[in-house]
Amino acid sequence: MRQTLFLATLAVTLFFEAGALQAQPQEAAQFIAQWQSSNATCRAPATPALESIAACEQRDTYSKLLSASNYCYGPGEGAAPAGWTPCGGDPASGKPSTKALEDAALARATQQFQRMGGVFVLPATVNGTSTAYFIVDSGAANVQIPEELAEELKRNGTLTEADSLGQRRFTLADGSGLQQRIVRLRSIRIGERTMENVMASVSPARSRALLGQSFLRRLSSWKIDNVRNSIEFEFTGSF
Repeated sequence: MRQTLFLATLAVTLFFEAGALQAQPQEAAQFIAQWQSSNATCRAPATPALESIAACEQRDTYSKLLSASNYCYGPGEGAAPAGWTPCGGDPASGKPSTKALEDAALARATQQFQRMGGVFVLPATVNGTSTAYFIVDSGAANVQIPEELAEELKRNGTLTEADSLGQRRFTLADGSGLQQRIVRLRSIRIGERTMENVMASVSPARSRALLGQSFLRRLSSWKIDNVRNSIEFEFTGSF
């Protein structure tokens, strides 16, 4: 199951990166079906840690494909559940429809940051219980949490043995190696938006928490506003 999920994620990522950005209606229907399947696996509480991470990443890749094909994710009408529908708008002028603008607004989260020594630091809630201040680090492969935060999550019962993914060796910029424990964080909440099932490494005590690529690559987009000292994230395809 793990291998199947990772291969499927790799295949759709390669398809996306190859420039296949405009899906035909039949392809879009297949993308939606794949999105629904991976979303269900991603959010199922009983899904093992590694499989849940793979399913969530696969879902978020399909979200990008659908968004690039002018499909929007938003609330359904009346009692209908949220889902993907054509965005509409004027193809000639490129003007988005009202629905597209509303759905895009729902997908965005904005968070103020502080500048500390030339880096951006912002608060996030981990596993629904603990707040930590993360440095936004696009050069880090994974989210990183210090040992103190991992121990706090263990004490409050939101990080368990079921979230352990073993050890992994990382190569640092100076060529040296570092062995770190890898865990599944069940959620990272920034502002009003939450990302589920994020891979993270546990760093030594008194180190800094990093918001790395295991979080950033799953977003549809993110940008820094240097005027308002804020970061805007877009979580297309999940509320």
